[in-house]
Amino acid sequence: MNSIVELNSTMLPTSEAVRALGSRLVGPELVLFPVRHHSPACAWQLRRWLATVRPCAVLVEGPRSFDPLIPTLVHPEARMPLAIYTYAVFKPQGEEPARRRAAYYPFCDHSPELVALRFAQDQGIPARFIDLDHAEQCQIEPDEGDVDAQSLLDERHYRRSRYLSALATQLGCRDHEELWEHLFEVPAMERTLEEHVLNMAAYCFLARVECTDNELQADGTLAREDEMAWHIRQALERRQPSDGPVLAVVGGFHAVALPELIDRKVKQRPSISRSTVSDEAAALIRYGQDRLDRLNGYAAGMTSPAWQQQLWDRMLKGEKGGAQAGVRVRQELALSMLFDIAMELRTRHGLALPMPALGAAYEQALRLAVLRQRAAPVRDDVLDAVTSCFVKGDADADGALVLSVARRMLSGQVMGKVPPGASTPPLVRDFEYRARRQRLKIDDSEPRRAVLDIYRRPEHRITSRLFHGLGLLGVPLAHRSAGPDFVNGLGLERLQEHWDYTHSAATEAALVEASVYGTTVPLAVAARFAERLERFESGAEPRHAKGAVALLAQACVLGLHDHVPKVCGTLAAVMASDAQFETVAAAAGSLGLLWESREPLEARGIDELQPLLKSAYERAIYLGRGLRGASGDGREVVAGLARLRELLASEAGKHLDDALYWALIEELSTGNDSAFVRGAAAGLSYGAGRLSDTALGTALDGHLNGLIAPRDAVSFLGGLLQTAREAAWQQPALLSVLDRLLASWDEADFVANLPELRLAFAEMTPKETDRIAHAVASLHDAATLGRLVRYDVSAEQVQANLLVTQQLLDVLQADGLGAWVSP
Repeated sequence: MNSIVELNSTMLPTSEAVRALGSRLVGPELVLFPVRHHSPACAWQLRRWLATVRPCAVLVEGPRSFDPLIPTLVHPEARMPLAIYTYAVFKPQGEEPARRRAAYYPFCDHSPELVALRFAQDQGIPARFIDLDHAEQCQIEPDEGDVDAQSLLDERHYRRSRYLSALATQLGCRDHEELWEHLFEVPAMERTLEEHVLNMAAYCFLARVECTDNELQADGTLAREDEMAWHIRQALERRQPSDGPVLAVVGGFHAVALPELIDRKVKQRPSISRSTVSDEAAALIRYGQDRLDRLNGYAAGMTSPAWQQQLWDRMLKGEKGGAQAGVRVRQELALSMLFDIAMELRTRHGLALPMPALGAAYEQALRLAVLRQRAAPVRDDVLDAVTSCFVKGDADADGALVLSVARRMLSGQVMGKVPPGASTPPLVRDFEYRARRQRLKIDDSEPRRAVLDIYRRPEHRITSRLFHGLGLLGVPLAHRSAGPDFVNGLGLERLQEHWDYTHSAATEAALVEASVYGTTVPLAVAARFAERLERFESGAEPRHAKGAVALLAQACVLGLHDHVPKVCGTLAAVMASDAQFETVAAAAGSLGLLWESREPLEARGIDELQPLLKSAYERAIYLGRGLRGASGDGREVVAGLARLRELLASEAGKHLDDALYWALIEELSTGNDSAFVRGAAAGLSYGAGRLSDTALGTALDGHLNGLIAPRDAVSFLGGLLQTAREAAWQQPALLSVLDRLLASWDEADFVANLPELRLAFAEMTPKETDRIAHAVASLHDAATLGRLVRYDVSAEQVQANLLVTQQLLDVLQADGLGAWVSP
């Protein structure tokens, strides 16, 4: 059953009301063409109508500030999908910070709006957008905060309609999307314009009838419709009697309300102040098929854009095929799509799919269409056929790969192309030039990987700097999944960077906004880095030596070597005023790593590096000698001491005076109030061979068997193992003293100190733990401690067993049998 009008004898609106509304939408002076955005069916009906009528003006739903972009959008060399990206920044209001809103207006070949604009361009007909500007819409719509860019096209009211949901249930459709395909897309080529408009009127009226004026006022719908109605009235006033009709291509949800607004005698137009807008812009950018997909979160998207695009292309080719062309086109497309999915599974994933399976899938798609009372298959029929005939086993498990490939093929990965000479921001063009020069694939939205040998290949360093620079600008393109992190000093043993990158519309949208920093990527990155450096110098970011060194490393990573002298000056000033041993020691260690990583960072020409390293080292020693205690648990102080030790052992630290460091360690091992720091200092001395086994044993005995509290004794042990873990199995005295200490504790002391004790041994590897276990076993004349880990008993069972044991002990004590239990 293909007509909504025939289905509504018991639902609103009545057939008579729908026909009356339809007659008001299409008239001799004005045609309010109701569309669903990106619908091939609507685009087809509009195209066919334009072939018979020449309108005097073409009006399209969309922000009126987009008018200057129309010539570029309809340029013969423009390749869809494209999108107009727009953003607006609003001034702070009172205590509220400045807010930013951004949005996309996407186009594809089968967008009815684009069909109308292209026709107007070809025929020399005036064309313009008639909606409120994006900045104005932001002021009347609910504020969702600083979220990702949204779509200016929204069809949420259709999905929320109870009437349409009931209609979908009546027709056996799973959701609003399948209902639309069933009612509009399948019969598009056989349906007359009048039938199409009547069914659109009923469909959109059903979606709107549930919405109250308060709801439509709150989401900005009524104000936008007043604006569109005003522009349409202006076009009607300019129309001459001999001219063709004014054509207004608008969303069907608005179209059904516009006739009444246009007929009003009081010509209202929204008046929205722009005084709070501090910045706004719009640009035509490339868009991806995957982002057009409703399943990927696009509110006005059609499901499976690649399917819809191929359908549109085939509709144009089969235009002369007669009444049954629509059925044949869909049948051929279903077979072609099934074949493409099968080939993708065979060639890229090695999944054996015999030809009989392909034939069975096509047969099933055709039979499903018949069963569901459709003249030809829709996207859901094809996907159901894939699930039934290509998947062996459970669809959610064995079929995950098959369904993933099928959905990706139906969705598509194609990206559009902005025509030459477009008013694209220079930064976007510069990025494209640099990306292609580095052989990056940015012509589709397929995820890719780049492995960069930054130590040996200069070209790879350029690519690395491009990725890092875009990250600084907030441009979503690449993510480093592995490799050295010179800024944070992590993974420096790695020689290659591994990047995952995907070009998308969000990439170009972010580049549009980043254009305020410069016209080329290097200029924009330099300006953004200078802005961050200024924030650091002003105190807007934490101002310490570690952060200053991170800025120096970032400048080298980004290739901003002309900024290095200024950063070095800032670093010297910050380091001289930084009174925290931990941050200065970390800065000294990072400078040493920076010096040793000069090749990939091209930092050999930084003359200030060696003097800064010496100053940071001596400043850290000076601050360390003033330490009498340690903030927190002392771990940051110990980490700083370890960083300095690593620095002295490296090539970068061979010119530093190590006597200063060991004098500091000697002082800390005896004079610091933190047992953890004293233990770590003793471990550093022992590991360097500056503390004998006997001296270490004496220190252990004094701390573990002395008069200090058990918690401090365990803290000393933890510090020792933090810097000299080998002492746990190389020093028999350590385990012997610890064994005696444990034996002297009662249960309360043991439970109180158990967390610290476990933490002291937490970083031991399994092999090191085995060594310690054998050493402990030998103390008790045993060969082994037995199984240290039981995988056949759960933690819950252990707790239950302990509870039973305690209950048994309590019973024995109550019965006077406590002597039976060994201490």
